[in-house]
Amino acid sequence: MLISLQDTGRAGLRHWGVPASGALDWLAHSLASRLVGNSADLASLEITGAGARLHFSELTIISLVGADLGAELDGQPIALGMAWLVRPNSELTFNQRRSGARCYLAIAGGFNIAPQLGSQSCLLGAPWAGYLAQPLKIGDQLSYNQPDLTIAGRGLDTMAVDSSQSPIRYLPNRSLNSSIQREFQAETWCISSKSNRMGYRCEGQALATPTNSVRSFGVVPGTIQLPPDGQPIVLLADAQTTGGYPVLGVVIRTDLPKFAQRLPSEYLQFQPIGLTLAERAFTEQLNLLKANFEPEPDFIVVPI
Repeated sequence: MLISLQDTGRAGLRHWGVPASGALDWLAHSLASRLVGNSADLASLEITGAGARLHFSELTIISLVGADLGAELDGQPIALGMAWLVRPNSELTFNQRRSGARCYLAIAGGFNIAPQLGSQSCLLGAPWAGYLAQPLKIGDQLSYNQPDLTIAGRGLDTMAVDSSQSPIRYLPNRSLNSSIQREFQAETWCISSKSNRMGYRCEGQALATPTNSVRSFGVVPGTIQLPPDGQPIVLLADAQTTGGYPVLGVVIRTDLPKFAQRLPSEYLQFQPIGLTLAERAFTEQLNLLKANFEPEPDFIVVPI
C-alpha cells in the first residue's frame, strides 16, 4: 500500500534535473478533481492497492476515480465516478482490490498543502520535508478546505480507467536494431517487484543490447530503456531527467494511465504504433474528458 499527494506535476524544470512527478494515471486524477470542482493542479490522494482507512473529522465532498479497491463509506459501498457527501466522523475504507492498481481521491476545495516548486505532488525522497517528500503513514493528518455543497451527487458519464489486458502501445526507436524491436514486441513481460514510481522493471527473456556506447540525453516519462542486463525499464513520473541506456521507444501518453493501473507480478506486452495513430488516440482520450467536462488547459499539460 502506498498513498501520496499528487497533482499534474512540476512542469518546466527538467533542465534543472527536477523530475515531473505527479499522478501516474493523470486521466483518473483529472476526472476526480473536476468531479469535486477542483482544478487538476490541486493534489488528490493517489492510493495504490487496498487496505487504507481514512477518517474525516469535518464535512466535505469527495470523489474516487481509477482502480476499484472496494471503497466503503461508513460500511456502505460507494461507487467510483461520483461526488459523495462525507459527514463529520465518517470513515472511508478500501477493502479489496477488484480491478486496476491506483485510485484517486479528490476532496472539494483541495488539501491545505504548501506547494514545492509550484506543485503539490509528492516526490519520494526529495530534499525537502513534509508530505511532499514522503508517502502518508498511519496517524498522519491532512487539513482541507470548505466544500461547495452544491456539487454533491455529480457523476461521470463515462469512466476513465482501462484495466484491459491489451498491449501497451509505444513509439519505437527506429534507429535501434529491428531484430531487438521484434524480440521486445514478441515477449510477454512480467512487472518486477523492484518497480516503483520512478520506473517499472520488466522481466522476461533478456534482449540483446547494443555494443556501442550511448551518450547521456534527456528522457521523459514513458521512455523504455534497455540496460545491459537486457531487461527493459519503463520510466515513470518520478524518474530521472537524463539517461545513458539505449532506448527502445516511448510509451504513448494515451497508454500511460493504463500502464499505471498494473502492479508487480502482472504481465504485459508492448505494441508499436505510428505517430499519426498515437495523436489520434490522444485526441480520443481528450474527447472522453469533453464528454464529462469542458476541457481546461490543465488536462493537456505534459509535464516536461
